Amino acid sequence: MAATERIRAQLHTGLAHLRKVAAAKGLPPVTWDRKWGYRLLDDAPEVWIGYERAFFATVHHRVENFIAGTLLPHQKKTPDDPYVRTVMAQMGAIESTLQLLANLE
Repeated sequence: MAATERIRAQLHTGLAHLRKVAAAKGLPPVTWDRKWGYRLLDDAPEVWIGYERAFFATVHHRVENFIAGTLLPHQKKTPDDPYVRTVMAQMGAIESTLQLLANLE
């Protein structure tokens, strides 16, 4: 942020655009790690997989919190609602998939 004099939202938008442009041009994926920051590595599947697992772990955590903090209380208030039953079933499947993807080895 300091180097570009841009706010966080602008940086995220720019990085999302860079990822799309890189993918469209057949460039390697844009990854990030604590040691090197953002990079385009041409032949580094271990880096790509590590980045993807970290992403899945983050999304899994958010989904898990959403289920616990929003969906479960909704389900307790209206347990016979077909909408909430469908949402709970689908979100449970999503949560399981994300957890699996984050921990595959």
